[in-house]
Amino acid sequence: MTDTVEAVGYPHAPVWAVLAAALLAVLGVVNHVRFVRGGPGSTWAARYFDADTPKELRNLAFAQLPGAVMFAMWAVMLAYTRVSGQETWDAIMGLFLFASFVVGGVAVKRLYRPPRRAKPRWLLEEERQAR
Repeated sequence: MTDTVEAVGYPHAPVWAVLAAALLAVLGVVNHVRFVRGGPGSTWAARYFDADTPKELRNLAFAQLPGAVMFAMWAVMLAYTRVSGQETWDAIMGLFLFASFVVGGVAVKRLYRPPRRAKPRWLLEEERQAR
């Protein structure tokens, strides 16, 4: 007679996936702070004002914060798989994962058309002077 073990919860995510998502989240926050504090002489500003650079690369700085939030949400979800098994929390984490895709959509949208509120004060002043 064989015992059957029922699989409960999400399959365990590898530790490297949790660490990679967390690292990408930290890098996104650090680069966002560097962009905001960089000023008009920064490499981010040079890339933004270079007309030969594709729009996606010019606007990359605006997508970093929502991208970092998305990766942080993924890190939480991946770490949660180690303790999953309770049906209600598994459902909440599933919704949490889908919510991260909304934040990722915001990041992608900002690659093409960043909102004015996402621009630091120094960039708004530089754009005003360029007109």
